Amino acid sequence: MDDRHRAPGAELTLAEQELFRRLSWFTQVRWVAGASAVAFMAVGWYLFRVRFAWQPALAVVAALFAYNLVFVLWERRLRGRTPVHKQWVRGLAHAQIVCDLLAVGALVHTIGGVENHFIVLFVFPMIVASEFFSSRVAFAYATLAAALVNLIGWGEYAFYDTVHHTLETSAEGEPGRLLPLIAPGAARHPVFVLQVCFVMTFAVYATVFVAGSIAGRLRARGEELEAAHRALVSLEQIKSQFMRKASHELRAPIGAIQSLLKAAAAEMAPDAPGRDLLQRAIRRSESMLDLVDDLLRYSRLQGARVLERVEPVELAAIVRSAADLFRAQADEKNLRLEVRAESARVMGMRDGLRDIVDNLLSNAIRYTPAGGRVAIETRCEAGRPILLVSDTGIGIPPEELPHVFDEFFRGERAKQAVQHGTGLGMAIAKRVVEMHGGRIEVQSQVGRGTTFRVTLPRCGPAASSASVRITP
Repeated sequence: MDDRHRAPGAELTLAEQELFRRLSWFTQVRWVAGASAVAFMAVGWYLFRVRFAWQPALAVVAALFAYNLVFVLWERRLRGRTPVHKQWVRGLAHAQIVCDLLAVGALVHTIGGVENHFIVLFVFPMIVASEFFSSRVAFAYATLAAALVNLIGWGEYAFYDTVHHTLETSAEGEPGRLLPLIAPGAARHPVFVLQVCFVMTFAVYATVFVAGSIAGRLRARGEELEAAHRALVSLEQIKSQFMRKASHELRAPIGAIQSLLKAAAAEMAPDAPGRDLLQRAIRRSESMLDLVDDLLRYSRLQGARVLERVEPVELAAIVRSAADLFRAQADEKNLRLEVRAESARVMGMRDGLRDIVDNLLSNAIRYTPAGGRVAIETRCEAGRPILLVSDTGIGIPPEELPHVFDEFFRGERAKQAVQHGTGLGMAIAKRVVEMHGGRIEVQSQVGRGTTFRVTLPRCGPAASSASVRITP
């Protein structure tokens, strides 16, 4: 994780966030590694009758479990901080690599030292170091690993009788007799020790070189992607600002034009020439105002990163209010409007939740033919507020379902049924739901209707519980 071009304490880039998540994954792998070490020792001891200093070896594994628990708690504590700064992640990565190197060194020493092929385990912390740090830091860790290997090899060579733990196995037919598993006295033979130390030193440096080269190229690509991401975020902010400003500036003149058109229409006789053209102009101005309002609302939602004015909201009350608002529209089309509003309280933005309900209910009424049925329901399931809006309308073809929540998307059947529309209502609803930490799903059959299901987090305690059914 190369930080030479950013000030200390800077927040994590996208690449560094991924490495932070990988550190968490390494703590999970370490549990498996410790359990595997115990399993290998048990298999070697009981199945292959290999004898070694099992008590110190188990103590090393116990220490591994202990420091890994510390890392798990450390990582969880970092996740609780907002924002997470890179020096905290770097400290966690350094601590993990150092502890792993010391644990591998202690474990190799207790189960035969240079006589044990598991000395190759020194390579794995080098891969981690190459992935997380610059080449300079990774080669420093390779030097530390090489020093530990040589310390084990030449230390046991110099003090063979006092510190070396020989790997032994039971002699065939002589249960009480133990024989060296490797050539007798291999760890006290200078050529053998030199060979193992040289090979392992070469292996750790070669691992860092190869893994570091790959990681360096990936980091370079990651930096390019990070720069592209920042550029896209900047462009998105500029676009949102332009949409907000343009929508705000357009609303006033369009509203004025609409008011003038309505005033002119009021002065004209019902059968006056051109009155129908004036009414069409009024309807078009209304459509333009709807589009401007949707653009303004959506651009504000796109720019928002957190919920504003969060408060306890009774979803059932919003549903009843929306039903009252759209009941006249349903009456005009001879639609049966059914409302089941059981108490479902949620912490959120009242205006945003109202947008969800209004958009879903408005769409259901708009795309349901005369004589059909529209139903809206709220309830709690497993402690989560649920909003259901279903209709017996035109339905959505399967190939269009993945695009229902796309910006400005309107299906072919929707265009045929209703000529004018912004295509932003569902995008706004989805954005608000996601900002609340919920999810929105849709099921539909062509010609039989559509059901939208919104699931929000956590039902709060309700002051009262009510169920209302309205049928015009």
